[in-house]
Amino acid sequence: MVALIVALLMLGLSPVAALINRRSGYIACSAGSAVFVYYGMTNYSNELSLFYVAAGLVWLFTSVYSLYYDHHRWLGPLYTSSILGMAIALTTNNLLVFLAGYEIMTIPAYVTIGLYKKTDYSAFVFMGFGELSTILILAGFLYSYVVTGSLSFSPLTTITPFMIAAFGFMVKMGILPFMVTEWLPIAHGNAPSNVSAILSASMTLVAVYGLTKMALLTPRPDLFGFILLGVGGFSVFFGAFYAYVSDHAKVLLGFSTVENNGAILTSIGVYLTAPTHTLASFSLITIAVYVLAHSLAKTGLFLDTGMMENESLILPRILKNRLSDVGGVLLASSMSGLLPTLGGVATWALLESLFMEAYTLHSALSIIPIVTGSIIAMGEGFATSTMLKFIIFAHIFNKRSSNEKTRPLILLLLGLLILAGGSATYIFYRPFLAGNPALGLPFGLIASEFSSQAFGAISPLYVLILPSLIGALVIAVFGKPRIRRSEVWNSGAPLNEAYTSFAYSNNIRLMLGKLLLTHIGRDGVKVVDVFWSLTHTVAKLFVSFSRHFSRTYMNSRLSWYVIYMILALIVFTVVVVA
Repeated sequence: MVALIVALLMLGLSPVAALINRRSGYIACSAGSAVFVYYGMTNYSNELSLFYVAAGLVWLFTSVYSLYYDHHRWLGPLYTSSILGMAIALTTNNLLVFLAGYEIMTIPAYVTIGLYKKTDYSAFVFMGFGELSTILILAGFLYSYVVTGSLSFSPLTTITPFMIAAFGFMVKMGILPFMVTEWLPIAHGNAPSNVSAILSASMTLVAVYGLTKMALLTPRPDLFGFILLGVGGFSVFFGAFYAYVSDHAKVLLGFSTVENNGAILTSIGVYLTAPTHTLASFSLITIAVYVLAHSLAKTGLFLDTGMMENESLILPRILKNRLSDVGGVLLASSMSGLLPTLGGVATWALLESLFMEAYTLHSALSIIPIVTGSIIAMGEGFATSTMLKFIIFAHIFNKRSSNEKTRPLILLLLGLLILAGGSATYIFYRPFLAGNPALGLPFGLIASEFSSQAFGAISPLYVLILPSLIGALVIAVFGKPRIRRSEVWNSGAPLNEAYTSFAYSNNIRLMLGKLLLTHIGRDGVKVVDVFWSLTHTVAKLFVSFSRHFSRTYMNSRLSWYVIYMILALIVFTVVVVA
């Protein structure tokens, strides 16, 4: 508890210090973040302690990075204020204090995006959806207070408060319904790189934390759990899909955040619908691994964009060296779901839990986790291709070099941390090495630890070793593959002097044109963003309705005001009596 108080005091002083001297503010924030990590590591009895560790590591690395990045006098105070709000929301057990922290983290981020703006509407889009999230969470918390009579996070006897608040948290996470999906990449893509990192890696983490905490306090609802499971699966697919066809580095990473948050939401759905306690417990572990993997990797990749003079992957002009190259490859590998990184373990755990839920349900409902797992697997394919594009065009194809060491070293440290975290799971978590003789697999995941319940089939170590053995066997039999050179083909795009990131993903634009509403005109190939178009249409209709309503009923006629007050009194009375 002392560590928490010290961390909050240091984080609370950092905005004041940043007003006086920006470097002092970032140093104070770094120190407070380190103490916050220590608090999370020593508070291991708490089921959600890994959230504290993940958030603290994000703040620590981004604050150190900001010492060499900050270029606006107000960025330091706003950045540190937002982190203070996150720390408050993560550590309180009071509903109202949580909302206060939630708003403290949101408002400074809105101002930062407005100061840094590249487009006029990005800050307003962020604030609009941010306040929609707050309103829905407030409604869920109010209902929780009605049910429990307490302003603390307390066990619930009904799922209604959780259902209402869940939609608020899902808005902040950038999850479906489709109209919600697009705002997150727009907002995160128009912020400074250090702020983009904390928005995607820790601000959405606060929403995941709130959603998970309420899920743990709620009776496990099968129907709503299956809804979350399916919505999460589609979010994974569409997040990765739109990331793949994006050529703006930060927007691409923003859609990748949608994809990862969808995977976490799916894991929460598995927890709520799991037919056995074993599977429910494993889904909580999956959530924790995903949170840590996404937080660290996304922090590093957004900080990587801070070294770009041009954020377009077509002409990125990134200042780089070998340290950032190695770190970037490790971070992108984790975001691709590749073993043995922490992200690979998380992806494996999610797919295993889905297919084992289908096995243990033994009913027609088994089709839901099977279909969801298949959709997620397709989304992970797009995620791998997306991260490959990011690394190729931000690092490998770019020949510019820099003598700077500090910022690239931060990327390398994050990459090594991701690799070490993934490797450590094989050593410290026994089920990853448990055998399953019944399936004939030397590295199956079942059971001795989970009594007689069948849980999994193939461990991540087995998945890692098998392709390596097959690859070595192919090379031994057929020799090294021959290199075949051919003329550049730009995947249907106009042939330019170089193979660009646009051409890299243009094949999907053409093959899935019906889904992307691809338009081929004189100016080339363009994709119509159906989600944002729908959002824009709904917004225009709402504005039109508001204008018509105000001119018709709010026209200074006393009779309309009397009718309005009478109706409001009737509605209020009915609600109170009910």
